[in-house]
Amino acid sequence: MEFWLGLGCMGGAGAEALKWYRIREELHKGVPDYAKSWHYWAATIMMCLVGGGLVCAYQASEGVDLNPILAVNIGASAPLILGALSGQPRIDHGPVN
Repeated sequence: MEFWLGLGCMGGAGAEALKWYRIREELHKGVPDYAKSWHYWAATIMMCLVGGGLVCAYQASEGVDLNPILAVNIGASAPLILGALSGQPRIDHGPVN
């Protein structure tokens, strides 16, 4: 199970690397302030672990047979999907009767 957890976490870390790749041209201004916070790194580690946990859940499911590249893909998609969902605007439906 540790093998699959590691692959999923590696995928989650790859999603974080993508974020840093996107801001690479701005790094001449210095490291962003949020990157100096332990909260940021704790959340980053947690999202990598979520990716690893999701891969373990898939692997533990009956009838599911993962291969390593699929495990990395699942691990990478978990933080990206959660990040996209958390960025959705909230819709105010007005008062509830």
